[in-house]
Amino acid sequence: MARPSRLGAVLTGVLVALAACSSAPSSSSSPGAAAPPVRASASVPPRGASTGCGKTPPTGGRREVKAGGRTLGFLLTLPAGFPNTSPAPLVLNYHGLGSNAVQQDAYTRLPVAGSNLGYIVVTPESASGLPGWILPGFGRFADPDIEIKAAAALLDHLEATLCVDTTREFATGMSNGAGMAAALVCGLDGRLAAVAPVSGLTIAPPCAHPRPTTIVAFHGTGDRVVPFDGGRVRLSGRIQGYQVPAWLSRVRLPSFETTLARWTRAMGCRPSSTSRPAPDVTLRTFPCAGGATVEAYVVDGGGHTWPGGIALDALGRTARLDATGLILQAFGHAAAPR
Repeated sequence: MARPSRLGAVLTGVLVALAACSSAPSSSSSPGAAAPPVRASASVPPRGASTGCGKTPPTGGRREVKAGGRTLGFLLTLPAGFPNTSPAPLVLNYHGLGSNAVQQDAYTRLPVAGSNLGYIVVTPESASGLPGWILPGFGRFADPDIEIKAAAALLDHLEATLCVDTTREFATGMSNGAGMAAALVCGLDGRLAAVAPVSGLTIAPPCAHPRPTTIVAFHGTGDRVVPFDGGRVRLSGRIQGYQVPAWLSRVRLPSFETTLARWTRAMGCRPSSTSRPAPDVTLRTFPCAGGATVEAYVVDGGGHTWPGGIALDALGRTARLDATGLILQAFGHAAAPR
């Protein structure tokens, strides 16, 4: 989602700041991300080699694929020296409303951190051409499943051209992109081993009977964009030239706690353990059916930010926590059942 007041000015500041970093994203972070990076590992042995293994791999950078009469654009980052012969884990990285793939890569540092650990990192652009993601059950669109279908088609293409471990496919995202990542749990019916919604778990409602899927969620209690305690989404009239429909400004989201309870109930989770990975962060960990886990990082007073990402005062305080490293660490221990 986007900031509820003076959206255009805030988005402009966000896009300028992120664009300034996008040409050369690095593993170093801003003052708001001073915590040392988490040492993660893509450690689960590969079990699901895709049909692309052994083929000449495409080059990284901006790519396109035709699917269902649409052109799907995405940024592709491969591990250095990737031979395309040994199955690698893959992460889809979804940007927030009004952002784009380049800015998402720079903000999260996921292409650098992920590729260093052997992950293929894919950052999509929307299939609809809108500045955000159409989520099932969230809005009035001719094809409410357009982005779910696009994600499936994109994964099919990647599996056919790259050596992907099909049991270790993941998704993460920021804000509206977090909702997209969460929606894929049910939309792809267990195809993903884990998802990591940052500042947007509440945007996509859980389904009644999701397949076992690990969920790693981050949310700040001071988030004024996607309110931690739930409530109405307030948006300005236009976002990146797109006229926001009136119904969207009237949408009311559930609270983070309500959404978390729905997911843990649907996933058959047991009572959680609680820890403090940082002075201002509470982590609750729920062991769930089928070997899945739900992890909920709650940032005390945190804003609408990616912990460890670029600090932007207009979007609130960011935690001194390396969300990117923690996400990759969780992904490194998750695999979809076969």
